[in-house]
Amino acid sequence: MRWSKMVTTIDTHTGGNPTRTVTSGAPELFGKTMSEKMVYMSEHHDDFRQALMFEPRGHEVMSGCILTPPCDEKADIGVVFIETGGYLPMCGHDTIGLCTALIEGGFYPASKDIIRLDTPAGLVEARLEIEKGRVRQVTFTNIPSFLYKQDIRVQVGVLGEVSLDLAYGGNFYGLVDARSLHLPLVPQRASEIVRTAVRIRDAVNDRFEIVHPEIPVIRGLTHIEFYSDPVSKLAHCRNTVVVPPGGIDRSPCGTGTSAKVAVLRAKGELEIGEEFVHESIVGSMFRARVLEDTIVGHLPAVIPQISGSAWVMGFHQFVLQERDELNSGFFLL
Repeated sequence: MRWSKMVTTIDTHTGGNPTRTVTSGAPELFGKTMSEKMVYMSEHHDDFRQALMFEPRGHEVMSGCILTPPCDEKADIGVVFIETGGYLPMCGHDTIGLCTALIEGGFYPASKDIIRLDTPAGLVEARLEIEKGRVRQVTFTNIPSFLYKQDIRVQVGVLGEVSLDLAYGGNFYGLVDARSLHLPLVPQRASEIVRTAVRIRDAVNDRFEIVHPEIPVIRGLTHIEFYSDPVSKLAHCRNTVVVPPGGIDRSPCGTGTSAKVAVLRAKGELEIGEEFVHESIVGSMFRARVLEDTIVGHLPAVIPQISGSAWVMGFHQFVLQERDELNSGFFLL
């Protein structure tokens, strides 16, 4: 039987959140930088993203990786991060899932314990702990992360005045103390968590212009990160990140964790090299630390390091058929 297009992927999960790494069938992306390639895909091949991320092949928090030749000669491979809500300059759980897929899927030899990724947010180096062909842990050094605005206040409908910090860890995050809203970070309250986050995100974007000081294509508040007391004795904090357009990250969120340690460092609550353990809404954990201080534009920033593990779940052969009226998928929110 003839198909319009065949796409192969390796699907992994990192702390419960999925990554769909496309191994063949992706469109060719053009651009002198990975940011340009990301924009090119959004303008010319967004139907491909929708087909793999939206239902019926995906769901509200599906995410994935499109592989390209790198633009930075220091990198091994280039990656554009896609998700149901659009495109991400950087994604931590996807980085862990991608590196695991590249080794366990046989694209790189098991002896390759360092993978350098060229991302729209910059160069990311990942170090892998590999045992008998299995990736036990991935530790990546993220791009510079920073506190963007501290303790801003917005009026959010029935919630009243909400206080939050704005920070960047590869995406822009609004960090909100869930305890101030009497909002438990538990799976049973997932719908309420999403509704609350969307209201806060919209209110912030209506009032503030948020632009990366060095990469102007990165703009706007996209993620809300609630935080509260940990459940596990091994963790320092529990978080729940709501991703666009409105779904919950099952993992502790790598870029969200980077934003968190940047805030803690800026407030004098975390020393260089001090370990910080972040717990997700489903109990999975990432370990993080600040490697060094730096500057982004005029803002103090940090270089974060994040560690976590991923698991290969399956190898897919997806068929795309032009005559299928739902070929590009659909999304229900």
